[in-house]
Amino acid sequence: MHQSRAVFKLSDVFNHPLRNYRRFPGVYVIRNIMYDTRFGDSKNMLDIYLSPEKKKGKYPVIFNVHGGGFVGGGKKYRSGFARYFADKGWAVINVGYRLAPNFTFPSATEDCINALNFVNGLAEEHDLDLNKIVVTGDSAGGYYAAHTVAAVTNDTLRQSLNLPEYTGEKLRGFMGFYAPYDLLKCFTTPQLFDVTLDITNCVFGTHFEDLNFRDKLPFSDEQVNVVKNITSNWPESFLIEAEKDAFCGNQAIIMGEALTNASIPHEIYIASENTDSHCTHLYPFLRSTKKIYEKVDKFVDNIYFEKS
Repeated sequence: MHQSRAVFKLSDVFNHPLRNYRRFPGVYVIRNIMYDTRFGDSKNMLDIYLSPEKKKGKYPVIFNVHGGGFVGGGKKYRSGFARYFADKGWAVINVGYRLAPNFTFPSATEDCINALNFVNGLAEEHDLDLNKIVVTGDSAGGYYAAHTVAAVTNDTLRQSLNLPEYTGEKLRGFMGFYAPYDLLKCFTTPQLFDVTLDITNCVFGTHFEDLNFRDKLPFSDEQVNVVKNITSNWPESFLIEAEKDAFCGNQAIIMGEALTNASIPHEIYIASENTDSHCTHLYPFLRSTKKIYEKVDKFVDNIYFEKS
């Protein structure tokens, strides 16, 4: 087993009860809906979280892509996140996708686009408001969520990677939690036990022995780097990162500069409490988590209550 897979598997098992213990009465889940049967892979499934008691008109949609270091994780490990927003009246889609190293870049982006198209087809069955789709994700999932939005809104990128066309309604918003938008900047940052090098080889199917691989990748930086693919079609955004984040530090600032240059409305929140670090928003018991969600709630509420 790749060392990165072992690290993130342990993280999933250890953190699952700490992140997902909250239960919200009235929220129910439709699990394991397969959105793509071509690969026969259980990862190509999604869960839908709904709360009829909190429904006000049609359900706006939060499309959530889980993190897990590109090699691990799963939709069940973000059930607490999904229940939180379902309890506020959103239809939350927790999407699974094919993981590295068994499936390499850009397989996960392909899956997310296909899942988005599939969700657009569920509008009548689940009374979804397709004018209010917010794409989000954390860490690696935040990257794939952002790369998906980039491919959906930038046809040059989509075609260069031979990705499927998005045929659904225009995306209304994007939220990025601790995401590495400039992926290679993160992948070339030394970490303990060479974890980033191992993740790089898993994601791209390569066999690099050190971090000096930028000119040897099978893909260009323009195809991988979300920051270089922001167009005027990008949706309104909210970016969250921690001041103390060894992996994704300063990424929201870099992304924010690109959004500013493209005149995209956005807000950045830098979590700076002592307990804030990479993806600590997933721990409901932290006092600092409340501050993060006060900001997040304001962003999503503006979308939720606007007239379609």
